[in-house]
Amino acid sequence: MTAKPSDSGGFSSAIRTPQVVLMVLAGVAVAILGPYALYQAFPHPKAVRTQDPQTAARGIDLDVSELDALPDSLRNGAMLLLTADPAEPPDSIANLAAATGENVLRPVSEAVEETQPILYWSAAFGIPPYTVSIADERGQVISRAQGIQNTSWKVLTPLRRGGEYTWHVTVTGASEAASFRVLDDGQVMLWTAMQTAHQDSPLLIGLIAQQLGMLAIAEREYTALTKAYPDSNTAALLLNNVSELRNR
Repeated sequence: MTAKPSDSGGFSSAIRTPQVVLMVLAGVAVAILGPYALYQAFPHPKAVRTQDPQTAARGIDLDVSELDALPDSLRNGAMLLLTADPAEPPDSIANLAAATGENVLRPVSEAVEETQPILYWSAAFGIPPYTVSIADERGQVISRAQGIQNTSWKVLTPLRRGGEYTWHVTVTGASEAASFRVLDDGQVMLWTAMQTAHQDSPLLIGLIAQQLGMLAIAEREYTALTKAYPDSNTAALLLNNVSELRNR
């Protein structure tokens, strides 16, 4: 008698095929869901978005999630600036004397990074030549220049970090003055690090600059922010507040 071929091989294959398919599907599912499961299992920071109820309740209409990258002190200060109306000058420049006229442009009642800053005034002040001088907290004149034909002058003598100074510009018998402060060493280190880390964010750079008292830089960054977000009330508030601080 001739033996019939066994069907056991075909039957086993038929059984194994669905099993193989199920195993493949299971592997695919693990590959897809595995990273998500790991992500959910471990703690991770939550971004603060514009739709966050807390920021929305404060009237902030910008995405401020990037503030989470700041040190706590800067982040807390930034959140205050985002909702303050009007804003108060930071303590480091709060005691600087107000300008004695409208023709001194900058630095005026603010902080600067440079130890040899450039002083600017308006051409409407009068026909050159101009005389410019700068004095320290004791009123001692540190540097002086005469016969200046331009409406700007770079301080010739390096100034002390953390020091407060008053500069005068004189033309045809009229004189105006303004005060400023030079960032101290710690502030310069912080500013340099923040600029490097957040150079592409006018929001962060503006908020950090304002907290350090660098109002001209903050105003520049907020101007860029309002151009990027013309419908943002928060951006407009920031720019308006810092402009008022500069004109106080």
